[in-house]
Amino acid sequence: MNLDGAVQAFADRIGRPVIVFDGDLNVAAFSVHEGQIDRARLSMILTHRASKRAVAMISEHRVDRAPGAVLLPVAANVPSRVVAGLRYRGRVTGYVSYVPGEDEDPDLRDLPEVVAARDDLGALLAAREAERREGADHVLQLMSRLLDGQQDQRESAADELLHDGLISAAPQYSAMVFRAGGGDIDRSNAGARLVIDRALKEISRISSLKAVGTVIDGEGVLVIPREINPARLRGLVDDPLHATTRGGGGASRERLADVRDSRREARIAVRATIRDPDRYGATAIWADLGVDRLLLQLPLDRMSLADLPDPVAELLTAGSGPDLAKTLEVYLDSGADAQRTAQRLHIHRSTLYYRLDRIRAISDADLGDGLVRRELHVALRVAALAGLRQDASAIEL
Repeated sequence: MNLDGAVQAFADRIGRPVIVFDGDLNVAAFSVHEGQIDRARLSMILTHRASKRAVAMISEHRVDRAPGAVLLPVAANVPSRVVAGLRYRGRVTGYVSYVPGEDEDPDLRDLPEVVAARDDLGALLAAREAERREGADHVLQLMSRLLDGQQDQRESAADELLHDGLISAAPQYSAMVFRAGGGDIDRSNAGARLVIDRALKEISRISSLKAVGTVIDGEGVLVIPREINPARLRGLVDDPLHATTRGGGGASRERLADVRDSRREARIAVRATIRDPDRYGATAIWADLGVDRLLLQLPLDRMSLADLPDPVAELLTAGSGPDLAKTLEVYLDSGADAQRTAQRLHIHRSTLYYRLDRIRAISDADLGDGLVRRELHVALRVAALAGLRQDASAIEL
């Protein structure tokens, strides 16, 4: 019997509609429900996941350690629920949940035949987990060859991904990359895995085209058969569960075998969000990076103030240097237009002129010289991406 059939048989046995969750509390299956359905059950079925309150209560009541079924109390107008751990060889592989009847006898919840039926569900969940793991390993092998292999390996991996139906044939392919905020590699793979799973579910919900994703060395990689939509990329990480996740997107390629170049661009875009979150936020795409495409490929971690042109280094280490650096950057961003600069900084033009005079005095730079302005502009951008402006603030304090 498959999982869906076993879940329905269990529901028929206890006379109540049930929901079965996997070990991560994603909805794995649910029984047929006749009559009015409670809103909490409907919400979990539609979102494919237990509610945050349910997750918290299952943890609080230690359902995973309980020897039998546990009655979770009424909370926030959500009815009480019976939740029991599903086990295979002593390991919890999931949970079954249902709303008890008004006259239900608690002693009947753990009858030997009910426990045996729960064990069957636990074994089926374990088998499904093993199948998914085997499938995930296969995808990981193909994606590793596609993204990191030699030309012949990339070609064969692309052919196999298309032949196996793991990704749709399309005129173009793009890569997205997801990393933990702060730039740290997620050694547990948990955060990146959650984002990839969510992305694949969202794509399958809104499109008939199939995408493929995996986690490689703590970094989530998603390959889609189309150009990247920036709004949808933002939506994938715009969730409290992924508050620290950063995402980047590369430009599309006509051949799946060439998508590794899109992944390289996506990784640079992710680096932009980590290096300058004030400018980029949590997501960025290659097309919007401008000159940062080049600057982000520099060895920024090895740079110091001594590597910057003297005028910028002087400006950053001088008293009030960081504020003046911001003024100069906005002035250069505005094409040396004083009125636009004052408006963007929300200051009076006389204040701006005073600051510009201070900048000239400290840096000994001719702001009327286009070549000098270019040098200052690029150096300030490098300083921001390398974190040197923050370092200079710390020195001043």
